[in-house]
Formats: sequence, C-alpha cells, structure tokens
Amino acid sequence: MSKISHLASVDPAAKIGADVTIGPFCVIGPDVVIGDGCNLINSVTIDGITRIGPNNIFYQNVVVGVAPQDLKYDGSPTETIIGASNVIRENCTIHRGTELGGGITSIGSNNLLMCGAHVAHDCILADKILLGNQSLLAGHVTIEEGAVISALIGIHHFVTVGKFCYIAGMTPVHRDVPPFVKFSGEPNEVRALNEEGLKRHNFTPGDIAALKETYKMLFRKGNTMTEQLDQLQASANLNSHVIYLCEFMRRSCSGRFGRYQETARQDDRKNRRFRKPAELRNKE
Repeated sequence: MSKISHLASVDPAAKIGADVTIGPFCVIGPDVVIGDGCNLINSVTIDGITRIGPNNIFYQNVVVGVAPQDLKYDGSPTETIIGASNVIRENCTIHRGTELGGGITSIGSNNLLMCGAHVAHDCILADKILLGNQSLLAGHVTIEEGAVISALIGIHHFVTVGKFCYIAGMTPVHRDVPPFVKFSGEPNEVRALNEEGLKRHNFTPGDIAALKETYKMLFRKGNTMTEQLDQLQASANLNSHVIYLCEFMRRSCSGRFGRYQETARQDDRKNRRFRKPAELRNKE
C-alpha cells in the first residue's frame, strides 16, 4: 500500500505505484505516473505528462514537469521522463520538453542531483551522473554516462558533456566537454585525463594508458585537432574508448562554436526547428 499524506493534493487520475510515500503539501497532477517505491518527502510538485520509474527519492521543494522557461513554448503536451533510483535533492527544478526541441526532457537512472540544480527543457541525462549544488543546465544539453558536474556550474544550451568526465566548480561551460577528461576554467580548457574517475568506474590499466596517450596527442601536441584525429583514426587496433573519444571530438569540431548539437539547429526569424542528431537520438 502507498502512504499518501492527507495534506497532499494528488489528482485522482494520477497513477501511483505500490509502496510510494507522498508527504505533506505535495502536489501531483493528473497526467503523472509514479513508479513503485518512490518517496516524495514533502512539498514536491510533479505536473505535466511525467513518467517516473521506481525507487526515486525527491527531497523538499523539488519541482518536476512544469512548463519550460522558453518563450517559444505554446503549451503543447510535451513530456518529462525519469528513470529509476535517482536522488533529487532540495529545490531542484526539472522542466518538460518543448515542441520544437524533441518534446522530451529525460533523466536516466542512478543519478544524484544536488540542491538547487536546474535541468531545463529538452535536456537528456544518461545514468550515474552527479550534478552539483546550484548547477544550471540550459535547454537541449546532453550529459553522458558517469559525468561529474561540480557546484555552481552553468552549461550553455546545445552543449554535450562527454561520459566519465569531471567539470571543476564554477566553470562556465559554453562548448562540448570531451569524455574522460578534467575540464575547467575560462576560457574552457581540458586540464588532464580524469584518471581517478576512470579507476572508480573500473576502467582497466590498459584502457587508462591508451586514453592517456590519446589525451597527449589531442590536447598537448602542436598539430591541429583535425590533423591529430586523422593520424589517430588511421591507426589499426585502436582501443574502443579511444575510438569513442576520437569520434566525439570529430563531431564537436564540426559544430558551430564547438557544440556539435548546433549542427542540427535551424534558426531563423520565421521558423525555428531543432532535431537532435541521429547519434544522440539513438541513445535516448
């Protein structure tokens, strides 16, 4: 049996799973689905077309699925999708997608969103991500598996954050962040390979060694990024993680302003459209 406080407002049309706890002053809209074992501590608002998987915990004053802060949004029935076993701390806000941006804001599983984090419309977050206190994602941001985003970080719209990277606190991120690296500063710079993070995610010593050599070639030698990528990708028997890093950098270099997703954005005064590149859509 679910435990719903008599001080909560839960629309009768909402679908609430088994063993769900909904604390006082929570507000749940009619098009919300909440999976088994979720815990809404108190004063949580979940609205819009929102689907939430099992075993998530929502702390005080979290807001999920409300209308996006996008002047182009016209009220269409867009969605918010959240996976399983996420921890979403106090005062986090997660806005639903827009009709021109794919229509879905998506968060995977086993993520930690710390106090005051904001996930804007049409963002796609994978699994095992840490989003630090007061970090803010603009619209259309993609964050890949295992990324660590420290506190007080602002991420520009259409940025892609690569998997298993680490972004240092108070970094304004306005271009794609390569996977597997430490990233910080203004101007944005790749500082080092994220070796400790890779070890925590069970990368083998061989994987780390291969990535370290690739890191030196791409980010420390004098040739252009394109020249280094051509040289690397001409090699035989590349490590799979090295291949992924090279493909990521090739895509990023092809985008406007160092943001690959900008290549799929059509923006003019009369007609604005955005469709995620196929590589990213296939991962959702």
